[in-house]
Amino acid sequence: MEKRADKVHFKMFKAGKFWLVSGIALTVLGSTAVLNTNVHADEISSTQVSANVGDSKRAVTPQNTNAVDDAQAAVDQDQDDIAKNQADTVNEQNHHDELAEQTAGKQQDVDNAQKAADTANDQVKNDQQTADDLKPDEYTDAQNAAKDAQQNADQAQNDVDQATANKNQAQHDADQAQKDANQAAKDRDAAAKAKADAQNKADAAKDKADNTPATTNVHHDPHPVKPGSQTNPSEINSDADLPTDLVEPDGLTDAEKNQDHYASSDPWYKYVGANDTSAVIKAGTHLTATQQKELAEYALALINSFRAQHDLKPILMSDTVQQLGQAVIDLRVKDQTEAGVHTDTNSSDLDDAISRVAGGNQYDVISGGENLFDSILGSNDVTMLQLKVELLQQLTGMCFADGNWDWGHRDNFLSHTYGSSDEADQVYMSFNLQNYGDVYGTGFDTTAYLFDFWVARTGTNGEAEKALNNGLYTAYVNHGYDTTETNPAYTQAVNDYQNALNQLNQATKAYQQANYNYNNAQSGVKAANDNLAKASQALKDAQAKLQVAQNKLADAKQALANAAAKYADQLKAYQAALKTLKADQAKAAQLNQALADAKAALADHQQALADSEAKIQQLKDQLKDLEAKLAQDKQALADAKNNADNGNSDNNSDNNGSDDHSSDGNGSDSSHDSDNDSGNNDSDGHHDADNGNSDENGSNNDSATNNNSGHQDADHSHNSDSNAGNNDANSNAAGDNQNQGSDTSRSDADSDNANDSNQESGNATNGTVNQAGAPNSQNNAAVASTNQPSTSLNDTDYKSNVQPRLPQTDEQKQGQKMTLLGIVGIFLSSLGLVSTYKRKHG
Repeated sequence: MEKRADKVHFKMFKAGKFWLVSGIALTVLGSTAVLNTNVHADEISSTQVSANVGDSKRAVTPQNTNAVDDAQAAVDQDQDDIAKNQADTVNEQNHHDELAEQTAGKQQDVDNAQKAADTANDQVKNDQQTADDLKPDEYTDAQNAAKDAQQNADQAQNDVDQATANKNQAQHDADQAQKDANQAAKDRDAAAKAKADAQNKADAAKDKADNTPATTNVHHDPHPVKPGSQTNPSEINSDADLPTDLVEPDGLTDAEKNQDHYASSDPWYKYVGANDTSAVIKAGTHLTATQQKELAEYALALINSFRAQHDLKPILMSDTVQQLGQAVIDLRVKDQTEAGVHTDTNSSDLDDAISRVAGGNQYDVISGGENLFDSILGSNDVTMLQLKVELLQQLTGMCFADGNWDWGHRDNFLSHTYGSSDEADQVYMSFNLQNYGDVYGTGFDTTAYLFDFWVARTGTNGEAEKALNNGLYTAYVNHGYDTTETNPAYTQAVNDYQNALNQLNQATKAYQQANYNYNNAQSGVKAANDNLAKASQALKDAQAKLQVAQNKLADAKQALANAAAKYADQLKAYQAALKTLKADQAKAAQLNQALADAKAALADHQQALADSEAKIQQLKDQLKDLEAKLAQDKQALADAKNNADNGNSDNNSDNNGSDDHSSDGNGSDSSHDSDNDSGNNDSDGHHDADNGNSDENGSNNDSATNNNSGHQDADHSHNSDSNAGNNDANSNAAGDNQNQGSDTSRSDADSDNANDSNQESGNATNGTVNQAGAPNSQNNAAVASTNQPSTSLNDTDYKSNVQPRLPQTDEQKQGQKMTLLGIVGIFLSSLGLVSTYKRKHG
């Protein structure tokens, strides 16, 4: 087996060889490059620059040497594992032999202990037989009778003592029961009096509560709140908090003015409803006509306050205009218009409705736009105050944060023109709700709020306006709210009565408990007296039985004395036999325990022996696996060495031949195998064939083995299954590298190199739809934003299209760079020489 030190020296030698050859190569390359730079710097053509760009990517790496070293290390490790397995097997076999010898000794111990125990047990049987033969039966019977009589007398005495104790305890219990009964009688009388007093107080408190007014009327003045900021909304707890003026939120930034879904998180107003007394709308139900009008009048107040800020006439709402809004709802139902989609105002059905409502003057009234949003109505039980806060939130967003919708909602609220006219005679607005049911599958209904605007054109006879003014709505006015509240005096009277009832209830329970305790005490007295009588009788009976037992004990003792006198001599021999029996029984017990201990020890050794045999078999099985792995790793080592030898022979096969691709005068022979990778196909359809232009990776430079001197042309051997981790399979550099004093073996990248795929990324602009709805149908110009897709070039396309950079013509800078390359080469050569010296002298 090869020693570890030999392997270490071999690796040092190989590494030293590599660094020596690499250093020399870099030194010569640096010197040549300096010379070429000084002489030809002004004569470099574009073709030579392209060649230099490709050649600069080639690198010499110890690939084949590393493969051999790795394979050798695997074989060495396998041999070490086999050696360790064999040593473990020998050690375990020795342990097994020791256990076998010890187990045989434990078996002998069991046999010896079994023999001694059997002898002792036989002796005990003989002793028992001798004692039985000497036993005087008449004396023994008398002795047993006396013993039984003594036990009976003792038990009778115990019974008398217990009966005496029981009688004394029963007397004590009877006395205590009588005391408890006397106290229970006193407690019952006191509880009865407390109950009567509590009843009188409760009656008086009830009379006072009955004669006190229960409620009183309280008015709450309005105190409308101002809108809060985006992060700190103003709370609305009651109708008194509702504002009737639409004002810009506090600290509204440009980003907030252009935000999407401006009402989804209550940014300026927040419903809390701590004092909400408004009507409740149950989930799944619709607003009544009165409730819908109440909402419409609140919307009218807010919108007209906003129009007043812009010096515009108020919008009008009326019962007649609401008919136009209902016509819009009917049209949407007919057309199956979705909740977030605006109404088709060009419908002839809508023209008919306008003509009907405007008294036949359909051309004097036109549709002036539409705003819409989805409501929380139908999701849960809500109050009218909640719906008003939602309406306030949405209108605030449409008027002051509508930048994301190009301010189309705001413009509709501020509409005042008719067609191309500067001013309309009057702007009207209808406000309607359309319920869609659970169209989104969320379990909640969806309700759309529709604001439709109608404009009466100027210069008409006023008939259309007269028709639209029928049943005008009045804008909502916040008068605060009135509540009917509980009279504090009545509340106090009721509380006093309730407290009196509680006290009466407690007094009644106390009396019931006291009466229950009294009855229980009387029952306890009777039970205690009965128990005392029974205990007294039990004591008399126990005393009589004791007398009988004592008489029988006296007779039994006399009979025993007579038998002892009769069998005096035989009793002595019998007692001696019993003494011998007891001693032999003790000895037999010790020997039987020793036998049990010996058997346990034998069982432990037998189990340890079995475990050792199993471990030996496991080591043998492991050895088979290790030997099989060693055979595989040896084959891998042989293959690696063969590949290394083949690579060296290819590099040395052509020293003087000149190839068309050679860029220097020494003639580089580029060998292209027929099995070049053909799988380097870019995903964009360009097939970059592997023609020897890829970066070299893992070359074995072994100057000590090849002994090549002078200038050797690098013979590039393409092996299709070599390492591809660092190779650039799509390099377009032309020409061959020329190595001096070293062989270069290179490998093509794997055919499935996936680094050449083109990737395109496009930035698409996602459109988002505001919950509040799209801009008005009158101002619905869309602004499209398109980002041009950015294309990421892959390595192959980049390398094939990049324009080579011309080398500098400054000889001084170029000389400094090449001098540094030479110094690095000398340093690497020194490392190689040191490693080689250690190999030869170590």
